[in-house]
Amino acid sequence: MIELDDIERDFLETGLLQWGGVVAMTDALARAIGHRDAVDFYAESARCADRIAGGVGITTDAWRRCLTACEIAFASESLGLGHEWDDFSEFDPNETYQAMRRLQWKIAELG
Repeated sequence: MIELDDIERDFLETGLLQWGGVVAMTDALARAIGHRDAVDFYAESARCADRIAGGVGITTDAWRRCLTACEIAFASESLGLGHEWDDFSEFDPNETYQAMRRLQWKIAELG
């Protein structure tokens, strides 16, 4: 289990929930992240978002896939929200970036 602060939790929940809303997952991108296809991505993302919101742990591989999807949603202008991120999150982009980096370190420590 990874302990999350409010900004880290918001980053993950916002990043996961934007897929299928403002941004759309493709089968090719889902496979690059580690899913079978976009349908598998959407199913796991919903489960993980619920578990993260509820403070319930997820597997190391699921953490990595979730973080990667959130990184794309946050940073990519062509695949994600990019500069529009702050319209969908209550935190500013600098706080979000710092939270993303903390999560990268925490997830890397999982092995």
